[in-house]
Amino acid sequence: MTARVLGGDFRVLGEEVHDENMEEIGEQGRPPGDPPDAPGSWVKKVVGCNEGGMPVPEEIVDESFVESNLKLEFPNGEDGEPVITIGEEVLMAMNGLWKRCMIVKVLGRNVPLLSLTRRLKELWKPAGPMFVMDLPNFFMVRFGVEEEYMNALSGGPWRAFGSYLMVQAWMPEFDPLRDEIVTTPV
Repeated sequence: MTARVLGGDFRVLGEEVHDENMEEIGEQGRPPGDPPDAPGSWVKKVVGCNEGGMPVPEEIVDESFVESNLKLEFPNGEDGEPVITIGEEVLMAMNGLWKRCMIVKVLGRNVPLLSLTRRLKELWKPAGPMFVMDLPNFFMVRFGVEEEYMNALSGGPWRAFGSYLMVQAWMPEFDPLRDEIVTTPV
């Protein structure tokens, strides 16, 4: 058996000696090739939300609640297309996921997501988390703190990149491909 010193560490080389740290990495019950953490799990652990600041739906709405307010029918028999009816209570609970979200449009300009994110953080100076997501023709901004959301929504008029920002609260009926923001604070 030989020993070798590498930068202050001793490593014993030989067939009968194994580095136990190498064998203990990862969970023993996990199949080989599975990642140790699901995507976004570190983010969720740190901020209590999924990527983009969105709460995890399963943690807000209980599965048994959804199942009790969900109806699955096969009007044309089991080989036909299913019809799923979601109860109003579930829809209202799911709308809570979009609390503290607003729709933003930069008038007359196409702005990259990262540039707008940086500018909005400079403009609104949120102390809590703020996430900006790209939508077709719009951006959606989600705040972690209710007061900061209300200040951004009701303050203004806001200007960025030499243009006005149109802002409105998120609504379940909003369709970024069809809708326009018609009013904004002045």
